[in-house]
Amino acid sequence: MTDRWTVVLALAAATGAFAARPVALALLVPVAVAALGWRVPALVCVAVGLAASILAARAWAGLDQPSLTTWSGTAVLVNDPARQHGALRFEARVGGRRVEAWARGEPGWRLAPRLAGERVELAGRLRPVTGRSRAYLAHRHIAARLDVQSVGRTTPAPLPLRAANAVRRLILHSARTLPDQTRALFAGFVLGDQRFESDQTRQDFRHSGLSHLLVVSGENVAFVLALAQPALRRLRLGPRFLVALGILGFFGLLTRGEPSVLRAEAMAAIAVLAATLGRPVSTQRLLCLAVTGLVLVDPMLVGSVGFLLSVAATAGIAWLTPPLQRRLPLPVAVAVAAQLGVTPVLIPVFGGLPAASLPANLLALPAAGPVMMWGLAAGLPAGLLPAPIAAVLHLPTLVLVDWVAFVARRAGNGPLGRLMIGGPALAGLLAGVAVTRVGRRIASKRAARARSP
Repeated sequence: MTDRWTVVLALAAATGAFAARPVALALLVPVAVAALGWRVPALVCVAVGLAASILAARAWAGLDQPSLTTWSGTAVLVNDPARQHGALRFEARVGGRRVEAWARGEPGWRLAPRLAGERVELAGRLRPVTGRSRAYLAHRHIAARLDVQSVGRTTPAPLPLRAANAVRRLILHSARTLPDQTRALFAGFVLGDQRFESDQTRQDFRHSGLSHLLVVSGENVAFVLALAQPALRRLRLGPRFLVALGILGFFGLLTRGEPSVLRAEAMAAIAVLAATLGRPVSTQRLLCLAVTGLVLVDPMLVGSVGFLLSVAATAGIAWLTPPLQRRLPLPVAVAVAAQLGVTPVLIPVFGGLPAASLPANLLALPAAGPVMMWGLAAGLPAGLLPAPIAAVLHLPTLVLVDWVAFVARRAGNGPLGRLMIGGPALAGLLAGVAVTRVGRRIASKRAARARSP
């Protein structure tokens, strides 16, 4: 299957997941058999689209709305509890379903230190999700809310998650000497942990177009593999592949498997497999295969804004950077390509693209990247050492994070931070660029004709 067909394959999977129609297996089976037997790319794409539609329909059917009732039992925390709107919010698995839980007062402060994977005895009122948040929560497999009224005994998480939680605590403890805002941003850059960020910080990063730095992305995954590369080179191909997958899996637990992390790790896993088999593949193919596999595993991802932004940014970089690089320096070309890639997602979801986004990214990205690598490399030993030594180790962290925060604050509060580029303005801009290019070509052709004898 060529790179172009893998694009069609990913689009077929996404389209099927969006449609979410309960297609009969009697239709899927012969198409799948024919696709496997004849190896016709078009039939493979049709089969994948039908499969994604069936799986999405089943996922939606499983989101049955509960009636208002009391509930008590053992809940498994899906993510880390975080303060929101004066209460503690977290997601948990209770009674075979995934719920959004809210705790106030004493239950809230008792749950605040808990982390993902831990099992907690809870009691409260279970109710259906209504209103505007219903669609958003549905794409996270949530159809119910739990108002926590009492908290009981806590059981530790399984061993892999317990180890990831210990590393998270160690990295966060290493930043204890940093100012509160810097420490909060450090947690977001390195671990994707946004629990400690203020509303003003989130607003600055959103208006400056730098919100993507507060979540873990493909750059973080690449840095982790780069840190492990010296050790991986010493292993044979088979063990190297297994260890690399283990590192990716542990990093996924460490960063809580957010959609952007899943996309990056799926691409990295396919790349490692291709390298092990001696069959390197293009970034475009990696992205399309990763999207196809993830959508088949979890069709609800097509409704996740984080997943769509991650895929769109990667697609923009993969397809648009080479032509832009002919006219722009590489860092500028990458930033422009990423912004163009996410624009089709940002405009309908957020109403436009921040005008400050491109200059802010050009200024912030050179500092944001090293924060991840230095944060892990220095964070682990700094968490074990006395505070004065940890402060010295985190001096580069302090400088880099504060620079990114300064860029976000100035760009977000400046004139460009309050200006949103909507669909019509962007279409007009692109049309102007196209007309200019066509005009230059016509003028150059006429000049060439005039010079010819």
